[in-house]
Amino acid sequence: MPWSRAGYIVLLGIALLWTVGIAAAPLLHQGGCGREAVFARWFFSPICHQDVARSFALFDWPLSVCQRCSAIYSAFTLTVLAFPWLRRLRFFHTLALPRLAIFILPMLLDYMLDVAGVWNNSPVSRAVSGSIAGAGLACFVVPAWMELWTSRKRRFSHPIER
Repeated sequence: MPWSRAGYIVLLGIALLWTVGIAAAPLLHQGGCGREAVFARWFFSPICHQDVARSFALFDWPLSVCQRCSAIYSAFTLTVLAFPWLRRLRFFHTLALPRLAIFILPMLLDYMLDVAGVWNNSPVSRAVSGSIAGAGLACFVVPAWMELWTSRKRRFSHPIER
């Protein structure tokens, strides 16, 4: 798998900003910045239902995303953080789409079985299944990101042949 330290730092920075951003609303509320906190929650509203009853809280204020999304983003970021060590294992070089489905299946089952009334999911099941999905997604995204980053670098470092 191609590797670029700069590409890794950019991806890790994006992941860290996104993950820390989910805690921005309660931190801003705690600091007395109500309007900014509303904006922070609004920013994440297109990607999460933000049900307060299904959200972790910080300082008695809900995070900007639900428990499952919090777990997805946190696990994604932790896996990206660990990837310099994980990439030495062959499993992590290229994650084919069918393997990605294995990571997403627990989350899908947790949701579908709850909707079907077969079982009631809980904060723990949402967090665990979301963490599995987030870690799996990172294992898929990091190699793809590195391939894009290094191919972009190669493409723009050579003159274009006509």
